[in-house]
Amino acid sequence: MKTLKLYAQYWGILLLRCILNIFNLCPIHSNRVMFYSFNGKQYSCNPRCISDRLSKESGVEIIWAFKKPEKFADLTEPGIRRVRYRSLKYYYLAKTSRVVVFNVQGYGELARRKGQTFIQTWHASNGYKKIGSSTGIASKVNQQMHRDYSYVCSGAASMTERRVRGSMGFTGEVIPGTPRMDVLIRQNDDRIPARVREGLGYEDGARLLLYAPTWRTSRKSEGEYPLDYKRLHDKLVERFGGRWIIAVRLHPNVRDRIRTPFEYVKDATDYPEMQDLLYTADILISDYSSCIWDYSFTYRPCFLYCYDLKEYYQEKSFDLPIEKWRFPIAETMDALLDEIDSYAPEEFRKQMDLHHQDMGSLEDGNATERVVQLIKSKISSN
Repeated sequence: MKTLKLYAQYWGILLLRCILNIFNLCPIHSNRVMFYSFNGKQYSCNPRCISDRLSKESGVEIIWAFKKPEKFADLTEPGIRRVRYRSLKYYYLAKTSRVVVFNVQGYGELARRKGQTFIQTWHASNGYKKIGSSTGIASKVNQQMHRDYSYVCSGAASMTERRVRGSMGFTGEVIPGTPRMDVLIRQNDDRIPARVREGLGYEDGARLLLYAPTWRTSRKSEGEYPLDYKRLHDKLVERFGGRWIIAVRLHPNVRDRIRTPFEYVKDATDYPEMQDLLYTADILISDYSSCIWDYSFTYRPCFLYCYDLKEYYQEKSFDLPIEKWRFPIAETMDALLDEIDSYAPEEFRKQMDLHHQDMGSLEDGNATERVVQLIKSKISSN
């Protein structure tokens, strides 16, 4: 049954690509740039960083594609056009844009025409989880999704090798660095913490711990993530002092939202921009998520709470053994509290620097500007 679905997907995409080529009769607008993030679900991530910077340039027509454009009227910068993702108008605008910028593999129906540039920023600067190889029709579908990129962003040599050259099969030019990392490296936007406080609803002066576990196919609700909020909160106050807020950001695929009697626990799952949360958080607790790589550039405490490590090894596994990631690892709540107790800032910073070297970091805080200059060179070449 799965194989039949893959064949249907493959031939369906090919047919749609052929149909959409009718728009190739329309001229490309040399100053038109289209963006979408997570297949039209968000105004976020690398595309947003690039769009916000590009909006400061004159003479650029910027278009954002959303599944629900009406939800983003107040979020996008002034002058940005919104279009419904995968509508007929969207396909027309995409096929007549000089540059298209996105952060997921999409559905593969947009064939890049001559004179266009497709920039794949991806939604992770680096990653740790093993990416399985595909064969047969599954491989053809995968190739179909990635075949039209002109450029791909990468935050590390390991990302380039495993993801960009590996599972994507991309052989073209790689742009070093990922735009959404720039703000974490530079730490130069004082508006972000205030935005987070307002969005989550807590008072100035409180410190923030972010809990952001990765997606697990075996866990569908918040109650299946066994973090003891009260014990954690008490330990934070004991170890670091002051007032603490615990923000919980679950994967969007988790059906339920958090239910807790504690006022210091806030649901951050629907907060629109993950980088805002990472920028503001004083501590991060995660597990196998690529957000730990992003957060490592802040050099603030980051702990891996891996209560299902053996099970996860069987389900996904890792390209690099987790013990070599250099983050403190705890498989039980008691062990997590012990790691918080024994946190040593200077040693942690040293380990993060070594981790960046191990992974071949390409981040320097200037990725957004690199991509913007590339786009400007493309839209000014016609």
